[in-house]
Amino acid sequence: MIDLPIDSERHVGGEFRTSDGLFTVTSDQKIKSWNAAAEKIFGFRRDQVIGKKCYDVLCPSSNSGRVKCNRGCLVMSNAAKGRTTKDFDLDCKTSDGTNKSINMSIVLPAQGSGHREILHLFRDVTDRRRVESVSLSPTNQAQFQTKSAVNDFQLPSLRIPSLTTREDQVLKLLAAGKNTNAIAEILVIRPLTARNHISRLLTKLGCRSRLEAVALGTRNGII
Repeated sequence: MIDLPIDSERHVGGEFRTSDGLFTVTSDQKIKSWNAAAEKIFGFRRDQVIGKKCYDVLCPSSNSGRVKCNRGCLVMSNAAKGRTTKDFDLDCKTSDGTNKSINMSIVLPAQGSGHREILHLFRDVTDRRRVESVSLSPTNQAQFQTKSAVNDFQLPSLRIPSLTTREDQVLKLLAAGKNTNAIAEILVIRPLTARNHISRLLTKLGCRSRLEAVALGTRNGII
């Protein structure tokens, strides 16, 4: 038995409770369990997926990640040999065809436990990956430096100090209209930590409000 966060109102097989999405598959990759969080993330009800192949539900089209979601995937291959699989991202589709980035963790049953299903824990990281991609893109950094140089020359009073990667992420999330709790969830940090990041960002930019910070970032070409 493993300890998981006790946040969900629904049990899976009477053994696990978690705020993450959770499902189990049998050795032939058929879904056997599907919790309430999985329903919320993907939009598929439990009765719509039980007995179906996991790759038909999660990734009906090809996947370009490190682990391909298909028949005889790396997870199943490793599990057959008693090996675990490092967490990985999957590009999935929800019931309405929306694309989502899902981070997946695998839990194998203990030897001699009598259980044969492979447990999949997952969470929606779509917004987080989008922010990380924009923040860390070399092209974006080059554009930022070029635009900043132009703005420094034309509008010296608006010159802003360079931002850390985290500050850049927070600023972009503020520009996307995310509140403190949403920023904390996307960046996987505590709300208090997110609030501190925002406060330090405003202080560094010399802004009195989040809206002013977003306007300044937009004016300087970093959003």
